[in-house]
Amino acid sequence: MNRFRSNSGPLVGSLARCSLLACTFEKRINEKRATKFVIYSFLLCTFFLSQSAFSQSSSPSADTLQAIITGPSDVAVGRTIVLDAESSKTTGEKVTYEWFIGNSRLPVSRTVQAVYTPERPGAISFRLVVTAVIGGKTVSSEALHPIIAFSRKIVLLADPSVPEDKIAAHKQAADEAKVYLRVLQPQPSATPAGNEDVLVTLLAQNSDTLAGANALVVWTDGITGLQALLRAAQGSAELTAGIKNQTIVLITDQGVSTVARAARGPYAVLQPQRILVTHTEAIAPLIESQSTEAFLTLLSQRDIEVQRVDSTTAGLRPWNVLTYIVNGMIAKGVPTSTVILLLVLPIIATILAFFKQVVGITTFGLYTPSIIALSFLALGWGLGVLFLFFIILTGYATRALMKRWRLLYIPKVAIILTVVSITLLLLLGTSAFFGVSVTRETVFILLVMSTLAESFLNLKTEEGWNAAILGISETIAVALLCVFIVQWGAFQSILLAYPELILLTLVINAVLGRYSGLRLVEYFRFQEVFRHLQEEE
Repeated sequence: MNRFRSNSGPLVGSLARCSLLACTFEKRINEKRATKFVIYSFLLCTFFLSQSAFSQSSSPSADTLQAIITGPSDVAVGRTIVLDAESSKTTGEKVTYEWFIGNSRLPVSRTVQAVYTPERPGAISFRLVVTAVIGGKTVSSEALHPIIAFSRKIVLLADPSVPEDKIAAHKQAADEAKVYLRVLQPQPSATPAGNEDVLVTLLAQNSDTLAGANALVVWTDGITGLQALLRAAQGSAELTAGIKNQTIVLITDQGVSTVARAARGPYAVLQPQRILVTHTEAIAPLIESQSTEAFLTLLSQRDIEVQRVDSTTAGLRPWNVLTYIVNGMIAKGVPTSTVILLLVLPIIATILAFFKQVVGITTFGLYTPSIIALSFLALGWGLGVLFLFFIILTGYATRALMKRWRLLYIPKVAIILTVVSITLLLLLGTSAFFGVSVTRETVFILLVMSTLAESFLNLKTEEGWNAAILGISETIAVALLCVFIVQWGAFQSILLAYPELILLTLVINAVLGRYSGLRLVEYFRFQEVFRHLQEEE
């Protein structure tokens, strides 16, 4: 019995191996069959698709014939409009053009162009039918082009913050008054600094919108709309001609006199007939009025505040030289966001100096929190904090990985900055994938902000985690406070209206420099000492 058991062990092992080999062989055969099935299926589908594509390309279709209409989308009553079909894609022989209005069967033109003069206001739909003989068969293609004929036209430029229901209400009031209200409102930008950029892009795409307009209403935050007009007009002669001798109604929810002063610089560059700064209540009287004089009369009767900016109020004075310099920079192509960042930097530095000298907040110097605050202004505080977190995390992880290498300090910092730069590149690429774009100024600020990783790591090495986390927390907190103060719309309007106010920061910092008393934090820190001194007295 024992002998049988001793001989059966190798036999069982051989049978197991044979069974395993058989299963493996069968599995490979099944895999080969599956692979062949996939290959044959792919070839069969490719054959049918190629046959379908060949049959589609060999047969005449409307893809080889496409009617395209180019021309304006609105026209004043009594003015002649010309629509063109030269951009149409035409092939074959005996190409014909027929223009129809609405559902009419009688063509108004049989040439490549259609000339029409509307006699009354309203919507007009032009229909173009292009016919050609391709491969012995007659093929046709149609295109529609709606046009608005108007007796009065008002263009409304609004930023994304204006509620759509308010714009819809004004549009309905304009329709009832038989006034054509053309609304230009872009999609919101992912960053605060990008709102002006999307307005500039929208104006560039609709450079012919101001043609024939009786008034231009700019409903944006502060003078952002005027700055966007100024930038867009630099690259568009058509837009510049539309602004000349135009009445611009600037809508604001801030102080009218402050915004009117800030609007003097753009007025000097754009040179419209006048700029009227008022509140949202003035849009309804503008729709009702037949002229600018009647509009001003209605504002006076309804006691609606308005400030006029024209050649009599926008002159150069000795006390507003800096204002003209700022607006001259913008006129020469310097982005408004860059100008605002330069103007708010002394304000941010003064706020930080106050918190360090009087309050006693611990931050990474004065330069680092200023750069962080500027990055939060450009990106928005949420995205800015996220970028800052990744910068610090990447710097710490890189330094931890290099401990075993025992490198010298300068090459080690260079490696950390390199890894942080690559991380920023990946973050910006990811942001662009999700539709978040940043300006060149923002990228530069982020690169400078990457040096914060070095300060954080040095403090962590010298004083430990608690001091480093406390320092970065207080730095971020003070930077966020600066952002909330500087990002206030009324504050930015005042700063753009009176840029000379930044000179006051010199006086404030001189006073702070003379302060030698205890900081507010020290009163809490030394409470026990003060109590002990009082007991001794």
